[in-house]
Amino acid sequence: MRLVFADNEPHLKPNPRRDHMSGVPELSYSTLDRHGGRVLAPGQVVRTAGQSSPVGTIYRYDRLLVDESVINDAETREKLEAAIRPTGMLLESQSATSIVSGQGSYRVPVTSTHGDQAAVDAWSLLQRLRTDSSDASLPSELLDKVRLEHLMICSKTGGGGIGSGEPPIGDGHSHSLGRIPVDMVNPMPKRSRLDKRLRVAVLDTGVPSRHPAFDVSDRTEHEDTFVVVDHAFQTKLGQHSDSPAPPLDDPWEGPVHEPTLIGEVASHFGHGTFMTGLLRQMSPNVQIYSLRVIHNDGLAYEHEVIAAIHHVADQVEAARRGDAEAIAVDVVVLAMGYVDEDPDDQPGGWIGDALQRLVALGIPVVAAAGNQSSDRPFYPAAFAAHSPVENAAPILSVGALNPNRHIAMFSNEGPWVSCYATGAGLVSTYPCEAKGSRMPDRRSKSTSLNRHRESHDPDDFSSGFAVWSGTSFAAPLAASFLVNAMAEAEAGEVNDAVQASARAHEALRRLKKQLA
Repeated sequence: MRLVFADNEPHLKPNPRRDHMSGVPELSYSTLDRHGGRVLAPGQVVRTAGQSSPVGTIYRYDRLLVDESVINDAETREKLEAAIRPTGMLLESQSATSIVSGQGSYRVPVTSTHGDQAAVDAWSLLQRLRTDSSDASLPSELLDKVRLEHLMICSKTGGGGIGSGEPPIGDGHSHSLGRIPVDMVNPMPKRSRLDKRLRVAVLDTGVPSRHPAFDVSDRTEHEDTFVVVDHAFQTKLGQHSDSPAPPLDDPWEGPVHEPTLIGEVASHFGHGTFMTGLLRQMSPNVQIYSLRVIHNDGLAYEHEVIAAIHHVADQVEAARRGDAEAIAVDVVVLAMGYVDEDPDDQPGGWIGDALQRLVALGIPVVAAAGNQSSDRPFYPAAFAAHSPVENAAPILSVGALNPNRHIAMFSNEGPWVSCYATGAGLVSTYPCEAKGSRMPDRRSKSTSLNRHRESHDPDDFSSGFAVWSGTSFAAPLAASFLVNAMAEAEAGEVNDAVQASARAHEALRRLKKQLA
């Protein structure tokens, strides 16, 4: 496994020649519809006069994120609602939902006053509010508190099957090695008995309830399993779901298939399990805190990711206050992201605030740089290039390497990427129950055993292992390097943010020196 750091510290560098749709993931209409998504294409949308043209992104067309100060103040909320009424749309602020208190923003539905949902568009609404010159127009400081909710894509490369949006393996055009069932020869490394373990939070598609490579328990059981899940958090997340997609109300990977008649394994099913298995191989003595925020088709809602990040921060703060029930973490891994519509790469909103809260607590964040073969900043990874909070832990943005240490063709790269780790052709754990409709090319009956002879079955994962590629998987590898170095740099108890941040920076310094 390889880890290579960039020559310079992450920074943002404008690229005026970049295509405005660069870095925007290509999603099928059915996938977008499942999540109320819409592509913002600069040449096809309403634009505000006098302002720079937006660049492409993907957003939820019938939802906005609104600052809690607006929702919780009746006078300010009425001012916003009054400005919206003449547009023919309606902000249902009475239905505003915040999954965790104090997360900074509320998800607010947008509907049509005439019942015509085709007229509902969050982007158009924002532009009308910004160009309003009537007596009900809103001040800029209030408009800055109303933003799009992005659909975040999990950074992976698919299996190249029907409906995957990627060319199949071997067609001469694929830039990556897709998901393939394999078997594992090497046993998992031994896990030592420790009184205290470093803990890595993985916010992804969840894990299976059982797998031969690692054990799983709920946080309330207080067991020293490799993976700890949080049923209480998932229940709360599911209760506030407003999507046609199945709610993420339990911690387990699923469902295996997307709701179509094709019957293939869903494009991102097994994604969180694969990430967890990489950490199990590289850092056997840590514990994984698994929170499920990504659907099996690879999409996550910005407000749910924000809620999960704040939940992790709440747990860290509670543990430092002496709460024995809290789940404190030492590193956070994120494999989802979005490209922002701001042409100057200065995104606003609450996901950046949530990350700043984490790193201010001394918790480093390791985030995938994305798989769009683009240099366009992919957030939240690209927050690595933004000015850090004083005494904060680092944010690492991670691109992918091929096994020969060259940058993988699918990987994003740019001055905002901190480092590159192996992300192509990796072997890791996969849910054993996954089996799809794709069949072996050939099958015949064995003449000596009571079994079939067949060519390789492309989506029978009953072995519990797979080969896969993506910056999603480079991120947990980089996190393993970091957390292992943190374990070596451990010097007594870490009781506050300053000590935690110092430990993370010392580990990063050692890593850079070691790998130079």
